[in-house]
Amino acid sequence: MDRRKGGQAGVLRSVLVLGVLSMLLLPGPACAADAARGAIIARVRCSACHFLNRPEHKLGPGLLGIYDRAPSISGVPFKRWDAHALDAWLSGPRKVKVNTTMVLPPLTPRDRADVIAYLKQQTRRLMASGGSAASPGSP
Repeated sequence: MDRRKGGQAGVLRSVLVLGVLSMLLLPGPACAADAARGAIIARVRCSACHFLNRPEHKLGPGLLGIYDRAPSISGVPFKRWDAHALDAWLSGPRKVKVNTTMVLPPLTPRDRADVIAYLKQQTRRLMASGGSAASPGSP
């Protein structure tokens, strides 16, 4: 009997380990975007050209409050910078606007989702504090 219980415990342990590993290693729709991770990626990948915490222009426009704001540049086929529009833009800015000056090394789908979650979180915080997302700018 003890052997059987030990065998069951071993199987349960194996299932648990495999479940945890699959959640960590296999990306999928069940994985929620991580705004904290997105903040780190944005600092590393975006802050050289964009202010992250101010709406003012740097080399590119400031990104504070960008989520759900209307693009300020012409030739962009979006009415608002929502998750779909930002994902398309971050996937390849020149696919969205051929003559853009924005250069962006490729981001993985997870990195894009996390950056978008960060931008959305920043806009929500700005709005909650009484700020406005109507200031000019676009990615």
